[in-house]
Amino acid sequence: MPTEPSSSVAAIWAILRKECRSEWRTRYGISAALLFAITTLTTVSFAVGRMPDRTDVLAALFWIVLLFASLASLSHSFVREVEGHTMTLLRQVASPTAIALGKLLWNLVFLAAIELVTVPLFLILMGAPPPRWAAFLALPVLAGAVSGTRAQWAGGAVAAPAQLLASYALAILAVSLVLYDHLWEE
Repeated sequence: MPTEPSSSVAAIWAILRKECRSEWRTRYGISAALLFAITTLTTVSFAVGRMPDRTDVLAALFWIVLLFASLASLSHSFVREVEGHTMTLLRQVASPTAIALGKLLWNLVFLAAIELVTVPLFLILMGAPPPRWAAFLALPVLAGAVSGTRAQWAGGAVAAPAQLLASYALAILAVSLVLYDHLWEE
């Protein structure tokens, strides 16, 4: 197993590249997520119409669509290893932490790709006010994201939700890295 930092970085990078190539070959995950997001957004926009003055509802709907669109296929990252019988090989060439970080980076790239389509479509179909992009792009976790998104659309401060999200993300990442090696062995 790799133990040097440079080999760990190389392993993380290799896993990220492998995930990108695997998804590019099949396009299963991105297709499913985009189909879900576009269908949901279209359905919701026909059902409730444009509502630029209801930022509370817009923020909730936005994050519900993103959450379920990403959940539709993010687990496929590990399922692909099991179905392809490559989990053992992966375990032999990289540490569990490198595997976790490589797959985490892949999932962040995947989420960014979904957001590139979903965000503009949501803004158009739902009539959401134009976002303040710096505040809008800094909100990845659901509870803080909803309140932060609502605040940025309403012209309010987003510092408190952003600090909450950053603290939560760092805590989860730290705990994940500590526990992943032990969970991997189980």
